[in-house]
Amino acid sequence: MTLPEKILARPAHAIAVLCVAQALVWTLAPALIHSAPPLDVVEMLVWGREGVVATFKHPNLPGLLLEGVRRLSFGALWPVYALAQACVVASFVAVYLLGRDLLGPGRAVAGTLLLTGIFYYSWPTSEMNHNLVQMPLWAWACLTLWRSVQGGRIAWWLLLGVFAGLSLWAKYSSGLVLAAAGVWMLADAQARAQLVRIGPWAALAVFALVAAPQAVFLVGTDFLPLDYALARAGSGRAGGPLSFLLTQIADHAVFLLMALTAGLFGKGAFRSSPEEARARRFLIVMGLLPALLAALMAAVAGMGLKDMWGMPMFNLSGLLLLALLPGRFEGRRLPRIAAMAACLLILVPAAYAASVVLRAERSDKPSRVVWPQDEIASRLLRAYENETGAMPRIIAGPVWEAGLVALAVPGGPSVSIDADERKAPWVSAEDIGRKGALVVWRTGSEPAPGLVALAAGRTTTEETFRWSGSATARPIRITWAAVPPRAR
Repeated sequence: MTLPEKILARPAHAIAVLCVAQALVWTLAPALIHSAPPLDVVEMLVWGREGVVATFKHPNLPGLLLEGVRRLSFGALWPVYALAQACVVASFVAVYLLGRDLLGPGRAVAGTLLLTGIFYYSWPTSEMNHNLVQMPLWAWACLTLWRSVQGGRIAWWLLLGVFAGLSLWAKYSSGLVLAAAGVWMLADAQARAQLVRIGPWAALAVFALVAAPQAVFLVGTDFLPLDYALARAGSGRAGGPLSFLLTQIADHAVFLLMALTAGLFGKGAFRSSPEEARARRFLIVMGLLPALLAALMAAVAGMGLKDMWGMPMFNLSGLLLLALLPGRFEGRRLPRIAAMAACLLILVPAAYAASVVLRAERSDKPSRVVWPQDEIASRLLRAYENETGAMPRIIAGPVWEAGLVALAVPGGPSVSIDADERKAPWVSAEDIGRKGALVVWRTGSEPAPGLVALAAGRTTTEETFRWSGSATARPIRITWAAVPPRAR
């Protein structure tokens, strides 16, 4: 039996190998070289321990997931990276299952393997965040939507409602994929026929039930996260709609090179089967419309778009390519794609690890993942305890500096982000007055007004930390002050 025949005989085994390899290499790469979690991970953990539905930035599903992992792993850091890869693996599984339904097992395997060539499935996955958590939820929403319409079974409709609702717990921009789903439902005759049955309305009811806490939060906070999103979109660091779309194409460069090297382009590539017309339309709408809608909305509103907002939008890129270019897909193409995917799963994590190490050796400015978290936390905590006779129950400061310290404290103190109750409503001024606080910020930066008020009239001390053996590396300097707990 030839290699293509072996893969096609057991396509699920090929996907299982892909999933294990992805999870293993991208868990080990950051776990072995990071001395501190990435910024988004620290922020998610700060939010997660408070058990809130959402924050001034985003809904809090990623934070709640990370908090669950933190508790189960007794504070170990590597499971955080494993959870991030679980999101990628779950996306792969959904894409393969959908591809098998739409295009058959061969192209389903190839379309899933091709995702390893998209930037979003490699380098950024070392950092668990809202974009990454959206990825599997969008993929499973697409799968359950197709199966709901095809089979009409109530169980798939209910699952569609669950995944659609949970997607809004990951990030409110998931409304884009829900809008695309609505467009397809109205445009597809078989889907429209389902509207007179109970399935779609059961899905809508489940969706409303799952998403209700987010709606309550938004109304209760006067849509505070939307203010944050508009501020981000209006900042100078957010590019225009055209720049956003061109960046998404650039992030597919290796993906397209894989397809070209595998021989998927060329004479006869566009020879397609009329029987697959409906599947192609589904993949076009669900695979392209969210990004196009985002660009259109930004253009109309005169706002910018952050490039990484495109992270969950391209689960279907491999399947879409193979649906549009089916003419040259044959058995010998699949091993080529598998070999290239295997090379990427070795080379890209190695390059990531090397870049972190080399930057730490040669740069005079540290990336956050090489900050000496253990030393920073232990020294500041010891200094606070020496001054007040107690361990801090509240850490006040920017989420990065305060979060690094708080995550190392037994018992998990709360973080008062910038001593601002809009950003951290779980800590009030009365809480700080009663429990005290360790106030921290990076020396040389301008502390938030709330931190200035807490430190006013108190002794501030600067601590210096080395993060590299290089003679040119500028040390990290952190200023701190102690607000002692109120005497009983």
